[in-house]
Parts: sequence; C-alpha cells; structure tokens
Amino acid sequence: MTPQAAGLPNSRPRAPRAAGASSADARTPERMRASRLARLDAMLLRGTRTELARDLAAIEESLGRVCAGCDGRIEEAARHVLLQGGKRARPMLTCVMLRALDHDPSSLMDVLTAVELAHAGSLLHDDIIDGAEMRRGRPAAHLVFDVSTAILAGDVLLTIAFERAAKAPPQLWTSLSTAVRDVCTGEALERERLFDVAADLDHARHVNRLKTAALFRYAAEAGAILAAADSEIVSAAQAYGTALGEAFQLADDLLDFCGDPASLGKPVGMDLASGCVTPPVAIALDRDPTLRESILELWRSEDGDEARIRAGLHMRMARLDAFTAARDLALECTAAAHAAIRRLPEGVWRNQLVVFADKIAEHARRANPGSN
Repeated sequence: MTPQAAGLPNSRPRAPRAAGASSADARTPERMRASRLARLDAMLLRGTRTELARDLAAIEESLGRVCAGCDGRIEEAARHVLLQGGKRARPMLTCVMLRALDHDPSSLMDVLTAVELAHAGSLLHDDIIDGAEMRRGRPAAHLVFDVSTAILAGDVLLTIAFERAAKAPPQLWTSLSTAVRDVCTGEALERERLFDVAADLDHARHVNRLKTAALFRYAAEAGAILAAADSEIVSAAQAYGTALGEAFQLADDLLDFCGDPASLGKPVGMDLASGCVTPPVAIALDRDPTLRESILELWRSEDGDEARIRAGLHMRMARLDAFTAARDLALECTAAAHAAIRRLPEGVWRNQLVVFADKIAEHARRANPGSN
C-alpha cells in the first residue's frame, strides 16, 4: 500500500524538539571529549583502558583536523555534525580489532577514522531525508545552515572518508565503498515501504543490516584488513561487525518506544509515527494483524490524538510480547558476535570485543519497554 492510497503523507514529518534540548551550543569540545571518555570507560576492561583512552584522544585529534582552518559554510556544516558529539564507536571498534590481532593503531588514525567521516556524512543526508530537527540534542545542520549546504557538507565528509581509505590497501577502499552503498540501499528500501503495514520482519531486519550494520561490519573488517589478517579472520571480523551492528540497531528500535528524549537527543516514538515499520512493530503485526488498523489510525491522526493512539499501541504491543521478542533478537545477534570472534587469538583484546557485545545486550535488556 502506498502512502497516498492509505491517505497518508508521502514523507516523514519533522520531529519536534527533544525535551530538555537547547539550541545553544553549551557543550564545549572539552566537555564532549570528557563525556565520550566517561561512556567509554564504562565499557572497558581494566587491561585495555589506558591504550583505548589514548586511541580515543588520537581519533579526536584526527577528526579535529577535518576542514580545520576553512571558513566556508560547507566546511562549517561538516564540522557541525562531525564534532558535536557521538560515541566514536566505529573507529574505536577498528582500534580494538587491530589490537586483538596484535597491531598498534597509532599510526593509522587518519585511515581508520574514515568510517566516522562516512557515518557523519550519512547523518547529514539522513536528517534531510527524514526532515529531522534534532541531531544529538542540537538543531540539525540543514536547519542551522540550509538544505543545500547540508547536502554538500555530507558529500564533503564522504569524499574525505574515501580519500583517507585510499591511503590503505585497495581492499579497504573497496570494503568502504560496499558499506556506503549498503547504507544508501537500506535508506532506499526503508523509504519504499514507509507507511506500509505489510512490511514484515524480514524486511525490517534487512533494512537494519544495510543502514546500520554495514558500517559496523566495515569497522571490524577494516581492523582485520589493516592487520593483514588472513581471509578466515577477515570473514570473522565481518560477521562480528554485522551481528554487533544489528544488535545495536535493535536496541535503538526499542529505545524509540521507551527512551529518554534528553538522553537520546531526539524525541521518542518518531520511527513509527514517521511511517517506519521497525522489528518490534513488524513482530507485533505478525502476532496480531488487527493492529494494522490502529497503526493506520496513528498515521492519519492529528497532533491532538497522536499521543492517545500511540499509548494504546504501546500497551497492545507489550501484551503481544513484541518488545521482548525484539530484545531476544538483539540477544541472538550478540551471541552470534561472540561466536564469530572465537577464531581470533585469545587475550584481553578479544575479551574486550566480547564486552562490547555484552554491553549492547545489556542495553537491549534495559531498553525493553515490555519489561517495565
């Protein structure tokens, strides 16, 4: 069913400002670095903290040089998204994979930050496509500047990402190309099925693997490629990154129903309201097809009715154990991540990769609104 056939809008509505979010840029680079380090520290083993804190500082230094000294609007918009926050999970994953394969990433920072540049560029484009107003608790770049500037800034970041990846073996450049193409394909597939209550779980998971897991896959694979690992280890890294990325997105899908807007930097409930059938919704629809009418009612509703309809949907989905089932899928993905890295050398750095997966599993458990 097309949006028009259902009497629905053809694109996502703009998200309202997140509660507690301020448009003022009160977060200094120093505070953001301290916040990232604090979040990272909670995920680190005692034997990895010193090296990874140093890696994070080197990542920030490398990213800080992107478009530095340029005073054009495009470069300013690029830095707006690149330096405004984020956990740096993807380049940090590359660092840990390198260390797990007995390689020091210190001399490779410009190359391994390509994944963060590609991620940031995709966020600029994604916010325009989605009509989002907030990104990481601040106004989206296309509102601070303008749509054309934000599009071009995203292009600039993607270009710099490929420039940096080109400094490494050709296999890395090819891998990044594949990942970026997957992100674009995932976005297109998602938009083809907006406001479509017939979209099933297979479709929702496929979109997640493309849009989110692709760059996690690349980040882990990049570590193996840069370490000159054999094909078996590269395949293990790919499998780990894919499973980790899908688990990460499943937890995020759950947070859209129960997260704190101030912590997330964006409103909750926007995915479904915007026409996206994410895995929890697809599971609920499969278990109770009569839910379709309630979802269509939400999509057709005026602002005054939306909260009431959403609350009713939330209650019905919880009764169907849809949230618990989505959480269990996330736990299956983290178990697959564990299995994938058994082929890596034993040691504290492989254990750190296990902890990354465990933290996402913990995140999914906490995010399960059906368990509250």
